Amino acid sequence: MPWTPYRTDTLTEYSSKEDFIAGRPTTTYKLPHRVDGTGFVVYDGALFFNKERTRNIVKFDLRTRIKSGEAIIANANYHDTSPYRWGGKSDIDLAVDENGLWVIYATEQNNGRIVISQLNPYTLRVEGTWDTAYDKRSASNAFMICGILYVVKSVYEDDDNEATGNKIDYIYNTELSKDGFLDIPFPNSYQYIAAVDYNPRDNLLYVWNNYHVVKYSLDFGALDNRLETSSSVMVYMDTTTMTSRTTTRPTTVTLTTTTGRTSTTRVPASTTAMAPWPRTTTTVATPVQTVVEGLVPGEDDDGAPPSSKLPNIRVEYCNPLVMMDISWPKTKQGMVTKMPCPPGTIGVASYMCVGPEGYWDPQGPDFSNCTSPWVNLISQKLKAGETAAVIARELAEQTKRNLQAGDITYTVKAMVQLVDLLDVQLRNLTPGGKDSAARSLNKLQKRERSCRFYVQAMVETVNNLLQPQAQAAWRELSTGEQLRAATMLLDTVEQGAFVLADNLLKTDIVQENTDNIQLEVARMSTDGNLPDLKFPQTGGQGNSIHLSANTLKQHGRNGEIRIAFVLYKHIGVYLSTENASMKLGSEAMSTNYSVIVNSPVITAAINKDSNKVYLSDPVIFTIRHLQHSEENFNPNCSFWSYSKRTMTGYWSTQDCRLLGTNRTHTTCSCTHLTNFAVLMAHVDVKNKDPVHDMLLDVITWVGILLSLVCLLISLFTFCFFRGLQSDRNTIHKNLCISLFIAESLFLVGINRGDQPIACAVFAALLHFFFLAAFTWMFLEGVQLYIMLVEVFESEHSRRRYFYMVGYGVPALIVAVSAAVDYRSYGTDRVCWLRLDTYFIWSFIGPATLIIMLNVIFLGIALYKMFHHTAILKPDSGCLDNIKSWVIGAIALLCLLGLTWAFGLMYVNESTVVMAYLFTIFNSLQGMFIFIFHCVLQKKVRKEYGKCLRTHCCSGKSVDSSIGSGKGTASRAPGRYSTGSQSRIRRMWNDTVRKQSESSFMTGDINSSASLNRGAMANHLIPNALLRPHGTNNPYNTLLGESAVYNNPLGMYNTQEPYRETSMGVKLNIAYQIGNPEQCQGYKCHGYSTTEW
Repeated sequence: MPWTPYRTDTLTEYSSKEDFIAGRPTTTYKLPHRVDGTGFVVYDGALFFNKERTRNIVKFDLRTRIKSGEAIIANANYHDTSPYRWGGKSDIDLAVDENGLWVIYATEQNNGRIVISQLNPYTLRVEGTWDTAYDKRSASNAFMICGILYVVKSVYEDDDNEATGNKIDYIYNTELSKDGFLDIPFPNSYQYIAAVDYNPRDNLLYVWNNYHVVKYSLDFGALDNRLETSSSVMVYMDTTTMTSRTTTRPTTVTLTTTTGRTSTTRVPASTTAMAPWPRTTTTVATPVQTVVEGLVPGEDDDGAPPSSKLPNIRVEYCNPLVMMDISWPKTKQGMVTKMPCPPGTIGVASYMCVGPEGYWDPQGPDFSNCTSPWVNLISQKLKAGETAAVIARELAEQTKRNLQAGDITYTVKAMVQLVDLLDVQLRNLTPGGKDSAARSLNKLQKRERSCRFYVQAMVETVNNLLQPQAQAAWRELSTGEQLRAATMLLDTVEQGAFVLADNLLKTDIVQENTDNIQLEVARMSTDGNLPDLKFPQTGGQGNSIHLSANTLKQHGRNGEIRIAFVLYKHIGVYLSTENASMKLGSEAMSTNYSVIVNSPVITAAINKDSNKVYLSDPVIFTIRHLQHSEENFNPNCSFWSYSKRTMTGYWSTQDCRLLGTNRTHTTCSCTHLTNFAVLMAHVDVKNKDPVHDMLLDVITWVGILLSLVCLLISLFTFCFFRGLQSDRNTIHKNLCISLFIAESLFLVGINRGDQPIACAVFAALLHFFFLAAFTWMFLEGVQLYIMLVEVFESEHSRRRYFYMVGYGVPALIVAVSAAVDYRSYGTDRVCWLRLDTYFIWSFIGPATLIIMLNVIFLGIALYKMFHHTAILKPDSGCLDNIKSWVIGAIALLCLLGLTWAFGLMYVNESTVVMAYLFTIFNSLQGMFIFIFHCVLQKKVRKEYGKCLRTHCCSGKSVDSSIGSGKGTASRAPGRYSTGSQSRIRRMWNDTVRKQSESSFMTGDINSSASLNRGAMANHLIPNALLRPHGTNNPYNTLLGESAVYNNPLGMYNTQEPYRETSMGVKLNIAYQIGNPEQCQGYKCHGYSTTEW
């Protein structure tokens, strides 16, 4: 808080408000001249003041304590010629705001009215001048905010020496060159307003009043809805006089102003006063409502037209809101509201109200003019023409701080100016004809050192701009501003690189490597044998670009070539892909896909030519992907095509082609040199929500666990119930095995993306077993077709062929796929097949083909079953069974088909609905198999019933009964083994089921307990259905011989037990009692309770 007493050459500085109140100065400066007036200011470490009795402005550097400049304000009145009303040699007043340094004065040419000039604080040159219509001697003081002049006027009544009030009376907008009169109360408890100055860093107004410093907080209001051509300001004024002991209550003031422009008016809103000594006074403002005169084109200056005369036009407005610590007022549609930048920054932020119904610009406020204080320092030093390399170094140091949005744009513009300034300064170091050899060499060495120093600083600056912490500042820029800034950065770095290449004294390679940018500048000889050139030489992390030796020779000039390579890691995100031309695959045609730059940007240029150099031998480059997620796919080799005039461009794939790609890298070739990158299609899962993710996980685990239980029950059914053994159940058994293993692997290994080797193994196994499930489903369709078409059953089983197809075809597909691209098994996210390299078609293709073939076979089976029943097997029961089997097969086909159809739609559409459907159907396949092939099958239900009855009635399981039978047979020596008996029993069961030709059995079986078993069996031999093919078959006699014996009635000690069979006949179940010698003929065999 520096200040100087009136007409003195001493400056006193206080480190804090408390020190100022206590009267404890921190530093005292001796000024080179005495000061006129109170209008001095401090800007960027320097004091600017009006030299006594002159119209000169002096710049005094507070750091070096020396005078660093002096400038004359042409025609300015001075030394009490045109002061403010209170006098005090205040002819020349200085002010600072977001736009820089200002001088407020009067001239005779403007008849003593106020003149505003913007002064360059570094060169002290006047950069702009505006004449106003306000008499300077009538003003009490003035200040600048956002390039707008506000004039404070004191109100006098009876005594012109005693002010009764103050107000802001006049406004002038330098941007629009328009002015207007206001009537905004400016509360002040003191007679004089000696100094009024605005601080753009804290957006506060500081006023010096009779040894008191009064601090005003500013608030900015909105347009008045009633007057279309006026500005309305709602001011919330908190008027408080602060001393070391007392504060007072707040009040509110409401006012309306009319100006000559239709934009938001900025006015002071509240005051706070503090005194350096214990002295208490109070100022209380009262509510007022005023409409004041303004200079509106086409109207008299007497006043604003009545609101009743205005046309009744409906105007849409954007509602007020708070964004980025700025309160944006209600704004008319089509208008741009400008507000001071957030605290800590300098400049003006703007926000546009757009749309027919009035809504704020969706891109957000424009903060491109909000900068840190050091930005103007760099810009002014550039205008002053200081050494380019030194400014570049300071720029690199300043950009290490937290950056604002405006810092990005101003830094890039400063870099552009630095290149031009460096080029001018290098010309001054060009050896002349009169220079000696030593002097010429010294100049050339200085040129090279300056260029090296500049390039090093330039690379550090770019690295700072591309740091992750700078992304927030970039995001505050509009998309267009981001694009222009990034394009200028690419162009400027390339220019700076060639400035260094042109000033290297000998062939050399200069490398500058940082976290976010790598640069290599080379000056090479093209004579002799040249090797191919690779960039970067080291540390590329998988990024490289190759130029052939032939290319280097073709573009050499005078036996030399100059090359620049640059690698930017994170600049691509600021180069819009809106108008990118891309070659999209079929999987990327959905509108849900966006395009992103998924690689660093790599630049190659030769001999400072245009931004695109065409080559006879294509340049080959390999770039590492920034993101390895499955959400990114369909890589495109692209380059940034831009205009040097507008610094705008777009991504193009012209003359570039893809050579190869995998999960982490892409290799391309192009026939020209420029800025290259890899663009990829990107998809986001819609409505991605942790709740949905949790629900999907729960559904997956519960569903798959339920599916695994059902598959286990089905597998037990098909394996351990002997009455169900057949070729068709073999297919069911292996279908269950394939799905059980696949779903178990899915639970255990689908999310092992962090283990690449294990993930690849899990992905290959999932590929194999899911294909095996589809293949066994296809074989079921084939088996059903054969059962319907084949009149006579084959006496040879087809199981061998089924196994060869069921597991051989999937194994072949997986082997070929792995041989073609084994890296596509497993991704960083899930252990499945990659989507971005068409590898997924190694599963989709075979699965689709199997489904189509299965549809064909099942369609033929249905056709024959319903239209050609006469030529089928005559057994109606068998036909009914086949019908139910076909229906089950169709249901399972639909289930598997729909499951993967939903999976593909989920990949394409990325909707939560598809995610739920795929998860549910994939989890419940086992339950569907259990329902259709077990629960709904009559034969299986009967087997379940037998098992339950055996457990409930005898307490013994079927298997234990079978085991007891086997034990009895082993103890009774006989000619025939238990295996032969089981075969006979199976044949007997088949005979009983085929009732159409064995109805005579009912009477024989029910005749008596002393039935001769041999006679019964011999009756079966003439039955054509029981006679095996061929006359010499052993079973022709085996059936009759195996049951021939005489069984005396006296051998039975108990009543003969009977059981119901599935055919409704009662079978006599005999128990062998006594010694084997009592049996006649063949030795007797023990019989178990197992049904024949």
